[in-house]
Amino acid sequence: MVIFDGNSGYKKTVEDKKVIDNFLNKIKDIKFIPDENQELRDGFNYSITLFQDDEETFKFGLTQVNDHYYHTEPDIYPIVDDFYKNLNVQEK
Repeated sequence: MVIFDGNSGYKKTVEDKKVIDNFLNKIKDIKFIPDENQELRDGFNYSITLFQDDEETFKFGLTQVNDHYYHTEPDIYPIVDDFYKNLNVQEK
């Protein structure tokens, strides 16, 4: 899993399956609710990419999945922000 910080331009790569599973468990019940306004936007806070055997399987942002924009309940930002900041992995 790679988490890219859109504010700093840095990313952290996680290979530990337990850490990845812990993160996915924290966000699995979050509801992505389509925004009425689907106009193109610039910038993002975090982007998360999941891999299986070095092949990208799924990629999403906190407010965007594919070409659709969402808001989340509960707010996904503090969960991802806390996870990223407390992740004991070197930023690159």
